[in-house]
Amino acid sequence: MQRTVEIADFELPRGAVSISELMAMDRAGWEHLRAEINLRHKADPDNPLARCRLCRAGVYIKAQVTRAGHIPLFAHYAGSPADCPWYQGANLVPDDARAAQYRGHQECALHRSMCDTIAAFLKADPRCTHVAVDRYLKPHIEERGRYPDVYAELGQAGKFAFEVQLSKPFAFEIAARHLHYRAEGVALIWLFRDIATELPQGFRDVIAFQRGNAFLFDQAAFEASNDRGRLMLSAWLGDSRGGWLKPRLVGLDDLDRGNGRSVFLEDRRTPRLLSRGQEVREKWWQALKTGKPFDFTDPIVDKQFGPAWDSIKKYVPALSEWKNEFWRAHNARGRPHFFEVAAMLFSIARSAAVGEERVYVSRYKDKSRLAAMLNARLSNSSYKPYADLVETMLARSAMAHCLGRPSLHNALAEARGHTAQVGQEHPIWEAAARLFPEIFDGLLRAELIDLDHLPNWAKPMPARPTRGPEP
Repeated sequence: MQRTVEIADFELPRGAVSISELMAMDRAGWEHLRAEINLRHKADPDNPLARCRLCRAGVYIKAQVTRAGHIPLFAHYAGSPADCPWYQGANLVPDDARAAQYRGHQECALHRSMCDTIAAFLKADPRCTHVAVDRYLKPHIEERGRYPDVYAELGQAGKFAFEVQLSKPFAFEIAARHLHYRAEGVALIWLFRDIATELPQGFRDVIAFQRGNAFLFDQAAFEASNDRGRLMLSAWLGDSRGGWLKPRLVGLDDLDRGNGRSVFLEDRRTPRLLSRGQEVREKWWQALKTGKPFDFTDPIVDKQFGPAWDSIKKYVPALSEWKNEFWRAHNARGRPHFFEVAAMLFSIARSAAVGEERVYVSRYKDKSRLAAMLNARLSNSSYKPYADLVETMLARSAMAHCLGRPSLHNALAEARGHTAQVGQEHPIWEAAARLFPEIFDGLLRAELIDLDHLPNWAKPMPARPTRGPEP
């Protein structure tokens, strides 16, 4: 293992990420983070997405090969301060890296044959108006163009650039090409010949851009293209265990290219991100639908929310000790107290989703009942410690406009001024982050924003939100 930057400070909402947090991420998570860093570095090198905590120089994620597979590490860019205690030494500059890989031979016979064959199948498509192999593509926007392996214009289907990869691509080249073709309105598709058991990190970087999709022009794709008289590809979709689903033969019309970021057949990343909060909230929504408002000190209600309590304890074991400490400090039961706090947050989420104020913990019925309920709770000494928690939930949701109400603004300020606030290390804040990761988990929230899939209820809106599905 090489020396690494121990803490990287990302732009919000991500915030600080330690090396231990990075190495504990699932692979798709750190690969997405790596891709976003590379995109920023290419688009705006003087404004890095992540900086070293000590020297403030930009850092990127380096995938180091070990016996256990690829390990993500933070590393300084070339030219960073060498006196930084976390500096890991000089890196290869991009041109030197290319030279080391290709040794002056950037195209082999197989690569050229694949490009020519792909071009021939594209020409056979009746919609095709132009095909070129390894020709300079003059840009419409940027000053410098590109030499795509294969370029094709297929009428209303759009413009396509195909990059045939037999050797691993470099992360900086992947980011540069995605930025360029996105700006030019050209759909970029990376093509492999086969899928190895352990893919080089460069191949995995491509697959991360394509939402967990790998496209092959293999023997099966060649035969299908020959039979149908148009270009067909083998689509390999990643499964939840790090393997692959059974490959499918697809045409260009089957691919999703309307997201502005990459081309894919099926988004294999976003549903997994969205499911993290949905699965944890499921038992809570089931209990909350049974009636309102709730008196959580009622033994019947307490029993009704038992499965929800057991569920969140599974994710935040520290709640058990907190419950005992709460009893010792307040001579009151912790479960009803936690249910009340959770119901406040669920009231905000529900209001944000349906577009009108809904509450689970009071009998207020006017149009401003959410703000009235929060004002009342925050005036109670038992709930003053949660002003920061409540404000964060409001500020990052479609109910952000409520913060403009003077009464609620004053209630939050008074609560903070009189009582120490629970922070991110507190079990209740950790539980809130598990229940609503779209709000409190900066890494997940930022990735959903990157993928343009942050739910509407979790988007701050200055005006009243439109109706939407339950979060």
